[in-house]
Amino acid sequence: MKKGSILLLVVLAIGFGLAFTLFFMSSLVSESSMYTNFEMAAKLNKKVHVVGQWVKRDEYNYNPEKDVLHFWMADSLQNVIQVKYHDPMPPNFESAEKVVVVGKMKDNIFEADEIQMKCPSKYNKNEIQSPESAPKNQE
Repeated sequence: MKKGSILLLVVLAIGFGLAFTLFFMSSLVSESSMYTNFEMAAKLNKKVHVVGQWVKRDEYNYNPEKDVLHFWMADSLQNVIQVKYHDPMPPNFESAEKVVVVGKMKDNIFEADEIQMKCPSKYNKNEIQSPESAPKNQE
């Protein structure tokens, strides 16, 4: 093969590689969502993450027949909005300290596609002992 043909093949391979990379990266960027609060989620009208706390003063409602969970959540700015989730209630929902919902605002209700819980730690700082204070084995 001539040097010109080899050079052309190399340039074409690099071009296809760059085109594939740009296409792949643009699809990742369009599918990603940002962390925000409920007020901004309503303005953005796109998929976002909202971190907050389940408002325990308001009861949640889970309908197993329709597989729908409704609950109230306060975001980081203390905006309280009803959240609607169309999947089974997560098993550790009631013990969660913080909740992350992923979805969009629709008619003043946050329609969640995904719920992630941050549950209390099973380790308590007061129960952790240093090696010096741990009981010694007596033989």
